[in-house]
Order: sequence, then C-alpha cells, then structure tokens
Amino acid sequence: MTAFLQPWALLALYVWSFGVLSAAQLTIRLIMAFNVRLTLIAALALSLAALAIGLLQTAFVGADASLVRRIELAPIPMLLMALAGFAIARWLLRIKRLRGQLIAGLMVGLLDPHLFTLL
Repeated sequence: MTAFLQPWALLALYVWSFGVLSAAQLTIRLIMAFNVRLTLIAALALSLAALAIGLLQTAFVGADASLVRRIELAPIPMLLMALAGFAIARWLLRIKRLRGQLIAGLMVGLLDPHLFTLL
C-alpha cells in the first residue's frame, strides 16, 4: 500500500481513474455527453475510494501477505471498487439508466488498480 502513497503513484492512480471513467462514459454515452470537468471530479472521488479500499485491504490481509493470499482475496477490493464505480456513475457522472450505471460499476471493478499490486 505504501507504493500507492508516493506522489508519482497518486498521480498515476488519478490518471488511471480518469481513463477508466472516460472509457466507461464513452462506452455508455454518446461522445457529445462526455464532460471533462465532471469526469475529473469523479476521477478524484474514485482515486480516494481506491486509496480507502487499499488501506482496508492492507489492514485486512496484512502488509506482508503472500501472493497466493492476495489473489485469493482479490475479489473483495474488486467488488468494493465496482460499488464505488456504480455510486460515482449514478451520483457524480449522473448516468441516467440503471444499465449504464451497472456497466460503469463493472468496468471500474474489472479495471481495479489494486490488481497491479499482484504483479
């Protein structure tokens, strides 16, 4: 988790979150409905959620957990990130349809930045 707290890693996490949310929006909405300012705000919220989930995962799994243990428990942060993505799509990005909100949540969960810690 300490790797995520470095300044370059925080910037990379923010850029990753912006990219994921941009991909989700451009998949769900028309290109004309894409709002850069709103996506930047949503990316900040998603980055903060990722940090909170990472801290929770580190507290639950332990900082020195084996790779096998991290892989076994990888679905937990993925699910939490999917829920965060759903909430951000619903309330920050204001994606209207439930189907679009679910797709955005699934995309965020599957593109979870915590998976990079498994490498």
